[in-house]
Amino acid sequence: MPSSSKTTRSSTSTPRRRDAERRRVDRRNSVQSSGAAVEAKVRLRQHTAVVRTLPYMTGISLANALLLVFTASPQIPQPLHLVWLTAIIALSLAQLQFWFNQRRRPALSVSSRRVHVYDLHAGLTGTIWGAVPLTLAFDIQPTHQLAMGLAMVMMLGAGTFTLLSLPRAMYAYVGALSTGMVLSGLAWGTFAQILGLVQWLLLIGLAIGAARGVRRNLIARVSAEVKAEHQNQLIGLLLRDFEEQGSDLLWEIDSAGRLQHVSKQFANALGMGVEDLNQHSLLALLGDLQKKLSESDRESASTLHERLTQGHPFRDVLLPMVVQGKQRWWSMTAKPLVDERGSAIGWRGVARDVTQARIADRRLAWLAHYDTLTGLTNRAHFRVLLEGSLQNSRTRLSQGAVMCLDLDGFKNVNDTLGHATGDALLVEVSRRIKAAVGRSSVVARLGGDEFAVLLRSVREEAEIGTMAQRIVDAMRPPCEVMGAAVPVRVSIGIARFPQDGTTVDEMMQNGDLALYDAKAHAPGSMRFFVARLGEQIRRRLVLERDLREAMEKNQLQLHYQPKVSLDGWEVIGFEALLRWNHPEHGAITPNEFIPVAEDSGLILPMGEWALTEACCQAARWPDPLQVAVNISPVQVMAQNLPEAVQRALKASGLAPGRLELEITESVFINDNRGTVERLHALRRLGVQIALDDFGTGYSSLAYLRRFPFDTLKIDRAFVRELLISRDARSIVRNILALAKSLRMSTVAEGVEEPLQVNVLEAEGCNMVQGYFASRPMPADQVLEFVLKWRERSRPQRPRELELEDTRTADLMPSLPETML
Repeated sequence: MPSSSKTTRSSTSTPRRRDAERRRVDRRNSVQSSGAAVEAKVRLRQHTAVVRTLPYMTGISLANALLLVFTASPQIPQPLHLVWLTAIIALSLAQLQFWFNQRRRPALSVSSRRVHVYDLHAGLTGTIWGAVPLTLAFDIQPTHQLAMGLAMVMMLGAGTFTLLSLPRAMYAYVGALSTGMVLSGLAWGTFAQILGLVQWLLLIGLAIGAARGVRRNLIARVSAEVKAEHQNQLIGLLLRDFEEQGSDLLWEIDSAGRLQHVSKQFANALGMGVEDLNQHSLLALLGDLQKKLSESDRESASTLHERLTQGHPFRDVLLPMVVQGKQRWWSMTAKPLVDERGSAIGWRGVARDVTQARIADRRLAWLAHYDTLTGLTNRAHFRVLLEGSLQNSRTRLSQGAVMCLDLDGFKNVNDTLGHATGDALLVEVSRRIKAAVGRSSVVARLGGDEFAVLLRSVREEAEIGTMAQRIVDAMRPPCEVMGAAVPVRVSIGIARFPQDGTTVDEMMQNGDLALYDAKAHAPGSMRFFVARLGEQIRRRLVLERDLREAMEKNQLQLHYQPKVSLDGWEVIGFEALLRWNHPEHGAITPNEFIPVAEDSGLILPMGEWALTEACCQAARWPDPLQVAVNISPVQVMAQNLPEAVQRALKASGLAPGRLELEITESVFINDNRGTVERLHALRRLGVQIALDDFGTGYSSLAYLRRFPFDTLKIDRAFVRELLISRDARSIVRNILALAKSLRMSTVAEGVEEPLQVNVLEAEGCNMVQGYFASRPMPADQVLEFVLKWRERSRPQRPRELELEDTRTADLMPSLPETML
């Protein structure tokens, strides 16, 4: 194990060491590369300095040589003079030729080998001039010594001046030049000559120190230049890559506002050529690009001109323009350019195309004020506009109105035809409302199927009513959406300002109250708000709120009313009836809270809960007993009703044949085909289907032909008048005969008296249900009731009761017209 761990650590650390070594090599190569560049530039600067001062050095050398020759003592051999002078002249000519060649074709680089040649040439020159002090061996007269000393000092100065930037060459020159001085001073010098030699050496020391200092400064200056050049190259590469790869564009203008150094990317962004833009005025160019814009948009050019005139850096100046027929937006950022004296010489900056961001900002602003589906004003913006109209009414004493609109039965459209059809319907409704009210009014979608209209300047109630009636009339033709003809009905509540409210909340609340009044009393109509609108509307609003809370807190209960078979005089099942015992208002009837649940969309979860709860209770009863559950038209039109029934049966374990679903005839009004298909799906599950309240409202024999119900329930209105109305008895008799012919069982609702039982039994009714048997009871009393019912005897038929002869042949004329 230790060896394995050690091997693992070694294998993992090897790549790290390699990476570290590679980084060290890269840094060393980078340093070496940078050092080589510095040395090359230093050599070139040294060469340039030598070439620049070489003529002066050569001239001084020739002048001193001639001076020495003419002042030389006759004791010095003439051949020696000629040889030395010839060497000086030859050397001078070579230097002048070299200088002339470099002037004609300057060197771009200097190798280290050439620098070594300079060292040798300097040493040779110093050696030739170093031989001059040795002439003291022939003549030590003061005149000769003075001329020789002046010449040597001048040559020392000239050589130092020329070779100051080449320390090694100067060392060779000064060393060779000083050799003769030292030898002559030591050999023939007096005290004065020795003192002059010391001064000579001090001058040499100063020259060497100056040369070293000059070289250090030269190297430092060249190193800084190389570094700056490297940085400039890097910056140039980055800027070029930034301009080529990035979305931002570099721009530059001179002090006159003319574009400079225009890049290809900048020109392409404007759809122009680089040559056309160079030296072109930036503000003039912008003026050309903004010709087709509005006056307010063209003010941005003035803003840019003002910023450029102020001379301070600026950021994000937005400039709209039209480029190649399309509107674009650029954001300009820049800072001034100054020269060494701090004077402004132009501007350099960045231009960024922010068109997409500008479009996105406008889209967000639009989304904040308008509805995405219909394009109408949304609730928030409508409140702002309404607040402005209310303020205007206070200052100018103007009047107006707010209409609150709601589509009747829109949720059924979503549940039956799908949300896509519902959205398409909302779009069509929006179009019709806008066409009805005109452009002077504001139409808003508040959410869902709720709309609002703001009438800003209307005074007469008749004018407002006419406008509302146009909206109602516009909804009368069915809307053709996604291949379906959907009937639409709209209810409108109207509140006027300032008489009905002076704040936005008051206007919206009063408009909603008027809307609820219209929906409760006359759906598909309009109602004006009145101060005494009625407690019923407010109670309805409270009921909706409390009903939601009741569902959350399980305040709803199911009670069960028995159904008794007249053949065997036994209880065959119970109907589940929903009850709500409000903690403050007490018992609330289903006739009051069921419509609220249907309008608010609570009926679906409430109905599914009631269905599941009834099945679970019935599963505890003896096997023959059935349970009947009322199904709202909204539930029937919902596409998931068969699945909801199947879930309830599965959760409770109840046999499908023990469940009966009661529906009313109103479900066939708007969705005939879809309703029949869902009823057949329920039949395939094995459950029983009963038609509730038969004989009222929208009864039609066509429904009985298209779908074979298991049971017909005779409405309590006919049963109630059974003993006092001949017509009611005829209708009941004919309904029973119709059901028998269609092989359907019958249930009479609302049976309260024994005589009613006798009549129904005599007419052939199968079952009765009502207070005669029992009031609805809680679930825990069902089994006890079933046991006690066996002790209850059938009511006896009075002798004096005689049923009139109503022939079944009169069936068709006796039925209500709505059933035909």
